[in-house]
Amino acid sequence: MKRKRNYRLFLLLLFCLFLAVTIIWVTRHMEMQPSNRNILLKCNVYCAIQLDNRAIKPLSLHQTERQSTGEEGLLVPNVIHFVWFGDPWSFTFLNYLSFLSVHKVLSPEYIFIHGENIPNGYWWNRTTQDVSNIYHVYRQAPTTALNGQPFKFKEHKSDLARLQIILSYGGIYLDKDMIVLKSFNQLRKYQTVFGRETKYALTNSVILGQKEAPFLKILNLAYYAYNGPTETWTGTSLRVPDSMSRILPAMVHVEQDTFNRPLWNDLKVYFHGSYNWSRLYATHVWARKAKQTGLALPKSPDDIRHWNGSFGEITRFIYYGPNDVV
Repeated sequence: MKRKRNYRLFLLLLFCLFLAVTIIWVTRHMEMQPSNRNILLKCNVYCAIQLDNRAIKPLSLHQTERQSTGEEGLLVPNVIHFVWFGDPWSFTFLNYLSFLSVHKVLSPEYIFIHGENIPNGYWWNRTTQDVSNIYHVYRQAPTTALNGQPFKFKEHKSDLARLQIILSYGGIYLDKDMIVLKSFNQLRKYQTVFGRETKYALTNSVILGQKEAPFLKILNLAYYAYNGPTETWTGTSLRVPDSMSRILPAMVHVEQDTFNRPLWNDLKVYFHGSYNWSRLYATHVWARKAKQTGLALPKSPDDIRHWNGSFGEITRFIYYGPNDVV
């Protein structure tokens, strides 16, 4: 069984390599007129989704005009995407901190929440007051992979959706328990950016991508080889991107240790000890893993005010500002 799975993965990678060569050849032989390029840069994500006939609802109590996505030399639009499928999203203080960090650190043009339901709860109401330019984009969860195979894990529905959202519109995808710590502008000059999770797997908790980026096109095709009932947790979502990044390094930039850190096995040190977070673009709180290991998550500002450890420093940095980090 293992040999058969490896053979199928080899065929998939061989096909993806052929496709990548074809995309590179076509790209180099297609001349885009300067006027068309300018139009593409100026047409923002909000315009693109309107043209896609999706239902959009503004959620923030105030809107703020932000800098255009067409900054000199930056390929990835400064637009944030979150994805939530399933039951209505009961917003937590941690979710609030995630959105607040995006607002304060990245100052995006738009923040889009893709899914069937609009979040609710006290901390959601606070978010709509404190964070501007949030929009809900109605989107149903995919029911099967691209080859018609059922998803073995419900999380794989979101994995496919986030990939296709960035592929279709461009921008930055974030998990809802990510906290942004510094500007992504140095990364937005690349067509596609992933972070490393383990030695043989990338993370999709953060994805930066230009609209129609070739690397994302290839990854999308990998879902035609989704294994259905025998699929592994990391297979198509994390291990295939890693394999493709090694074959096609010119198509993707991989951040080795600045996105998905700390990992789940460092959470106790992160929560109640000292963890060096000075180099991180963003930190992953791993909310579900934390609960599974008995680590309490903050429910209000009172919980972080005197929280000892690096996690307390980070949450105070976002909530109160840099002068209140202790």
